[in-house]
Amino acid sequence: MLDRRQFLFAAAGCPVAASPLLSAIAAPGSENGAAAARSDPRLLGWAGPLADRLDHPALTIEGRLPPGLQGVLRRNGPAVHDRHGFRYGHWFEGDGMLQEFRFAGGGVSHRGRVLMTPKLRREDAAGRRLYTVFATPVEDAAPVRRPDDVNVANVSVLDHHGELLALWEGGSASIVARDSLDWAGFKSWGHGLEGLPFTAHPKVEADGTVWAFGYVLGEKPVLLLYHIGPDGRLVKARPVHVAPLGMVHDFVVTRRHLVIVIPPLVHEHGRAGTFLDSHVWRPELGSRALVVSKDDFDDRRWAQLPAGFGFHHGNGWEDAGGVIRFDHCVAADPRIVTDSLRDVMRGRLSPAAPDHYTRFALFPDGRTRIEEEGGPAEFPRIADRLTGLRNRYVYMLAGAGDPNWLLPSVAKRDLERGTEESFTFAAGILPEEHVFVPSPDARAEDDGWLVGTVLAHERGVSGITVFDARRIADGPLAYGWLPYPLPRAFHGQFSAA
Repeated sequence: MLDRRQFLFAAAGCPVAASPLLSAIAAPGSENGAAAARSDPRLLGWAGPLADRLDHPALTIEGRLPPGLQGVLRRNGPAVHDRHGFRYGHWFEGDGMLQEFRFAGGGVSHRGRVLMTPKLRREDAAGRRLYTVFATPVEDAAPVRRPDDVNVANVSVLDHHGELLALWEGGSASIVARDSLDWAGFKSWGHGLEGLPFTAHPKVEADGTVWAFGYVLGEKPVLLLYHIGPDGRLVKARPVHVAPLGMVHDFVVTRRHLVIVIPPLVHEHGRAGTFLDSHVWRPELGSRALVVSKDDFDDRRWAQLPAGFGFHHGNGWEDAGGVIRFDHCVAADPRIVTDSLRDVMRGRLSPAAPDHYTRFALFPDGRTRIEEEGGPAEFPRIADRLTGLRNRYVYMLAGAGDPNWLLPSVAKRDLERGTEESFTFAAGILPEEHVFVPSPDARAEDDGWLVGTVLAHERGVSGITVFDARRIADGPLAYGWLPYPLPRAFHGQFSAA
């Protein structure tokens, strides 16, 4: 299917080999997470888990859970930041921990499992960190022969066609045993695709069709496009050469197209340092949108956008005239990833250029336009059944935080009216991504609930919140509290079981 030799770069690792000159900034000299949290409780979310396995049979419920809310919220994120006397120097690097909140019988239970990937097992056996990762060099690092040597399975989760996957983006998705939540193996989508990058943000349409991408850097960087059927089988995959290639985390699909926005935080092949250090901010390039036909991956065009850096999209759709509209939480520069998410691991909360909600329009003749701009926003989600179709509502974190990337509110944006309502949590409570769960008898797009996690850092515990998605400003219908804190995570999915 693919000439695997195109991806021999992957054997050199996706991160870049560390320069000896960088060893002085390695994380062992940094204040560890627990100590940092004692000086600033907001840092508790980066202290790491209390144990590799966590279980609690019944969260303490405040308020009333909706009777129709039945199923499982699973979330994933970096968790093991400190291990073997070494603290990673960037939030993205910690080994993944899968959290499961099961709603049943009027209550909620919790399980948390550190995913014992081959990387983490090898390091535990050696009694030390072995690999240079996203942004932290390791002295006497072991060679990285393939991306999955450093796969931490720490960004998101996908429950599709009966298979539960923990997603990274530098290599394979990881298969997770549903009954135990244990790491069970790497997923292969087909011959020649073993070990190749697979996004942490696949797009799943209402019929179960999955679209995804991965990217491989090197002298000739490549985007790899995936089309996976509702039955979980690969329909097609194709490499697309793109240069220069920037750091891409998310994308959108429409009825007929894939849209991948490539920011001008671009990779420079051969640049010394870690994977992050090999990227350079070149705003003069602007951001570029690659538009690819779903039917024919060779049918492609480009559109030019203003320079910006963002991680996440909400949705995309196109009208009868072929105009594509999509939303993007985007900042003026990439300081959040280059600076602030390093600082937080050193016990310092520093500001960054904030992401703002922005809606773009791409016209068939190549013109582009910003149609709407909003305030600070991140982690946008929609009703999943509308993926690729026109949606009215986007749910997100929002508000003016301190620092400005720690957003204190959950918000609902009405794209038809251009309005937004929100709920701001009390001081001492920091929300994380909330996902939309439709009610069993939903008649409207927003008939359902927003379900997500919060960290009550002053109390030292984590919990879940449940909103009526029709009335976000009223605040949560219910809180569910654990007796312990959880590491701050990234993304999740609500499933029936």
